[in-house]
Amino acid sequence: MKRKSLILLVCCLLFFLSIISACGENDAGSEQGLVGGAATLVKEYQSLDELVADAAEITEINVLSQETITYQDIPFTISTVSVLATFKGTLKVGDTIRIIETGGEFYPTDKVGKKLPKQTFKLNGIPVLEKGGHEIVMLSKFTGPQVEGDVYTPLGVYQGRFKFDSSGKLVQQVPESQKIKDYKPINKEKFVEQIKTRVHK
Repeated sequence: MKRKSLILLVCCLLFFLSIISACGENDAGSEQGLVGGAATLVKEYQSLDELVADAAEITEINVLSQETITYQDIPFTISTVSVLATFKGTLKVGDTIRIIETGGEFYPTDKVGKKLPKQTFKLNGIPVLEKGGHEIVMLSKFTGPQVEGDVYTPLGVYQGRFKFDSSGKLVQQVPESQKIKDYKPINKEKFVEQIKTRVHK
């Protein structure tokens, strides 16, 4: 995971240097901007089988609160979430854990350290978890310089995130080209059945 996070940082850092330089010319009173960085996933998952096999924890969560930190000018959002149900791993219902993701709302600085207007960074166009959000996530333990203590991160950066849509179906939160091949939005009961079948293989 440490290698993964460092490679991802390098990809994002080059993008951010260009963004920050461009922002330095903006009026300090301008409205919040929206930026999106492109990155290549260190490991790109092709199937639900692969995700389930690699996940240390598969859990249904509700996002309670969030904070955004910056590390080497790159924003990372740390979400504190409540565990509503578990389908793989050691977490229990009622546990509270932290999940770190690249991206979120932040205030970049220019070359002389001046605070610039707020930006929203979405890695490959995918937003981070949102406060009050309800998802099923496939997680691994995170190890990196950005944060200390027990922290998790979604597999495949965001491939391990499945968000409940307005109809109650679980939708994978990824760009079209990175969706796993054997999955279509389904309701929770069928999704959990698919997970449990794979966990017990």
